[in-house]
Amino acid sequence: MSASAPLTPLELIQEQPEVDRLTLPTGTTVFRAGEPVQFIHVIERGWMELSSGPLNRIRFGSGEFFFYEDLVDPTESHSRDATAVTPVSLYRLSRTNFLALIHRHPTLVLQLLSKQHSRLRQQRADARHFY
Repeated sequence: MSASAPLTPLELIQEQPEVDRLTLPTGTTVFRAGEPVQFIHVIERGWMELSSGPLNRIRFGSGEFFFYEDLVDPTESHSRDATAVTPVSLYRLSRTNFLALIHRHPTLVLQLLSKQHSRLRQQRADARHFY
């Protein structure tokens, strides 16, 4: 009996019965800084930009979750605005259902941490060019 490959984070979200699929045009704001964290989002196609000012922007693309970091913030509110910079197709899952998903699939946390670590490593590499 061969083991099948583990599901990607996007596939895990897609298979949840409570998930919503959204298709949004460029310029749509998904949430604003200070709003309560109600959903976790994962991008199927397109680009989202999270911003807390002109010099503090992060872009997320296909297969990426945003902004799960806000889930652990004690204020339980978003730290950035999220805006579609291209037409975007994404899935959203309620905070409660996302936490239940993590309970059922704890390796999802490892996948998210690995992606975050890669992103931080790339930021450090990019920052070396500015010194």
